[in-house]
Amino acid sequence: MPSQSSGGCPVDEGQTSAETPLVAGRFDGDQILVPLLTREVPVLTDQLKVATTLARVTGASLTVINPFPDPEQAPNVYRHEATDCENASLLDWVFEQTDESLPQVESDFLYAWDVVRGVLQAVRRRDVDTLLVPSSSGTSRLRKRMTEQLATHADADVIVVNGQAGFSKAASILLPIASGPHSGLAADVATSIAADYDAWIDILHVIDEEAPDHQRERAETLVEDISHRIARPETTATWVLEAPDTAKAIIDQSRYYGLTVIGAPTKSRLRRFIFGSTNATVRADADSVVLSARNNSDISETR
Repeated sequence: MPSQSSGGCPVDEGQTSAETPLVAGRFDGDQILVPLLTREVPVLTDQLKVATTLARVTGASLTVINPFPDPEQAPNVYRHEATDCENASLLDWVFEQTDESLPQVESDFLYAWDVVRGVLQAVRRRDVDTLLVPSSSGTSRLRKRMTEQLATHADADVIVVNGQAGFSKAASILLPIASGPHSGLAADVATSIAADYDAWIDILHVIDEEAPDHQRERAETLVEDISHRIARPETTATWVLEAPDTAKAIIDQSRYYGLTVIGAPTKSRLRRFIFGSTNATVRADADSVVLSARNNSDISETR
């Protein structure tokens, strides 16, 4: 696997180019689960706006859960009987944000000694196919760890909302793409949002300035495959950009877009620690809202 310094968008660790499908993963969007893992209003607002947008386009069922790590704060059912005013008010606020966008949003309190384990159990119990969680460059270590654990272990695809706060009706979407298991999911998420907002999509793949011809040909094939998948030729453009640093190139371009959608990291945790991750760098430094899409489905089922 090429290192971060190669400048190109790498394929999965442990797979050769021949083994890795150019485009894999898909967005089903039948059951979307939104756990409220923060009380920060800008982060919550973006999380809910993204969730309602995706649910509106796909006709998905949207469920919001409010996890409780403290057993003394856990009412059995949320209606007017809820005993914790602060948390009941939070769900009331959630309904206010979503009532005009969707005909029905389910909500519930979730009690678990371990919030991560409780959310993972809720994913399995509710047959969730998409988990939408928050993160941000300024988030606490605890929430970063929770988000990473959920993304890694959930029996569902995971969309992480991060980058600059302020998700709104984006006129244009940047879709930096790499071959591998998350490319199709990222493309489908961008397509769903673009369809709802009538937005333009720029498909971007970054290669090293000295990349050999076969890498350039593969890059062109990749962006064309993604463009065909999106199937909106009037509002989609492809772009193979030569640059020495992949993450910096994406960050520089993100300032011109209202939204950036990128696939999850494909390096192992050790390699990310040593070499860094394009995904993590973009999420931390991009000048737009960033959605990171992780395909947790079996790759053989999503080609």
